[in-house]
Formats: sequence, C-alpha cells, structure tokens
Amino acid sequence: MEKKILKYTPLCFLLIATLSSSLAWGLYRHHTKTRVEHTRLQQGGTQNLLPTKGLTTSPLLDVKVPAHVSNLRINHTAMVVYFNRDYRIPNCVIYDFTATEAVQCDAPGAERRKHYRFDPDPATGASPQWSDYRRSGYDRGHMAPAMDMKWNRTVMTEAFYMTNICPQNHNLNGGVWRVMEEKIHRWAKRDKRLIIATGPILGHDMKMIGPKHNIAVPKAFYKVVYAPGQGRAIAFVYNNETDTGRGSLRSHAVSVDYVERSTGLDFFSALPLKVQASFEKHSNYDQWEPKKR
Repeated sequence: MEKKILKYTPLCFLLIATLSSSLAWGLYRHHTKTRVEHTRLQQGGTQNLLPTKGLTTSPLLDVKVPAHVSNLRINHTAMVVYFNRDYRIPNCVIYDFTATEAVQCDAPGAERRKHYRFDPDPATGASPQWSDYRRSGYDRGHMAPAMDMKWNRTVMTEAFYMTNICPQNHNLNGGVWRVMEEKIHRWAKRDKRLIIATGPILGHDMKMIGPKHNIAVPKAFYKVVYAPGQGRAIAFVYNNETDTGRGSLRSHAVSVDYVERSTGLDFFSALPLKVQASFEKHSNYDQWEPKKR
C-alpha cells in the first residue's frame, strides 16, 4: 500500500502544477485585459465603458425647486434634468464633469454630433417632439452641451432628448453662449472636476411656441459653475434676445446667489450653509481667468 502511494505521487504533483499554471495564466490575462481597458478609457479610445455606479447620485447634483414650480426630476446616465411640465422646458440641467471626460470628448474616437438626432425623452410624456420647434424662429438649444457629452454613446444620446432643450435665439446659441461653453470645457481640464448647472430664467408673459403654443421661450439663461477642488464658483446670465454678439464673459459674470434669487432655485443645498456662503456670494472672474500682464 505504501509503495502504491509513492507510485502515484509524481502524477499528483503534475496535476497540481498544471492547475496552478492554468490559474496563474487566467489571472494574468484578466489583469492584463483590465489594464488595457482602463488605459483605453483614459485615452478616449473606448466610448462605451461606463462606471458601475451611476453618475447622477452625487448630492452636489441636488437642486431645490420651489414648491409652486412644476418639476419632475429625471436621472439620466450623466446628467439630472429638472423638467417643467407646464412650460415643457427644463428648470435646470446639472451634471458632474471631469477632466478625464473632457479629454475623451476631444479625442479622435469621440462621438460625433452629426450621428445624433433630437428625440422626445421616454421618461415623460410631457417631453416636446423635435418638430415642435419647426419654423419657430428659435434653435433647439442644449442646456447640457453636446460637446461635454461626446465621451459616451448613451450619454450623447440622452443629451439630445428634448427635455435638455430650450428655445434659444440662434445668434446667442451660436455666438457668446457657445464661446462660454467652450471656455468652461477647458476649465474642466484645468480644474479636474466641475459641477455645471444650466437653465432658463422664467418670467411673466413669456412667448410660447409649438403647434399648441405650449413651449415657453425664456427671457434669459443662466450657467452656474462650481469647482469643488478649488472651492470657488461663478455664474453667467445672458438675455435670450439682446445678448447675441461676442461680448466678454467677464461682463456677464454674476454670483450663484444672484441666479438663485432670479430663479428661486437652491444649488448645492447638500453642503453646509457656511460652505455655500463661502463661494456662492462671489463672482470673481479673475479667479477663473486671471488677467494677462
């Protein structure tokens, strides 16, 4: 019996060695594949890899909307829409934008705008159709700009949902508003992370467009930008009819407090009041774009 055990011992060692080798090779391949996919994601080469957790769960994306204002919160993949079903435009669209995503948006493999079309948002039956803006005299103006969403196919598709759209003067949309969006896009690369909120400033006697005249045309628009890592914020306000030239961003800079007073919205309410007060009352453009000497 003792000799029989000794006889089969080499075979046992061979089996153990073979299994160990296979396991090691499998672990190596998995580790290598993970590293390659992570590198491709960083370089913008893979446009459809998403984190396992949602991008819209951050408390910094919580916006308090007045109780008397129609509001439906829609959590999309990378942006939160606070949609006004009475006026059929968003009260606010807010998203967390990182330097990595900005780099991916500008990479050769990024999604291209011409491959996308405007669609009604399946999350609500109150969403306009793209055709509701036809012959209105206004652009379908993105609140969360498509240029910030080109890093992923799903994210880009959702950016073209009509709940992310407001009627916008063409000269504003293609002029100073676009210049501002491009500037903020570059700031995201520099500051590593920005929270960006955009929407209309609603008022009385707004013009209505659409076949049923039930889509409001805002008198003005706001853009709020917060850099958590630097602890500073700034906002901009543009008139939808008169601000159509290429004026300086500096002349349109306002504080977050100003936007909150103008809209009734409360941004970054998850933060302690002292922290909010430390950056919401300032509109120092030089902190964002220092003057050249």
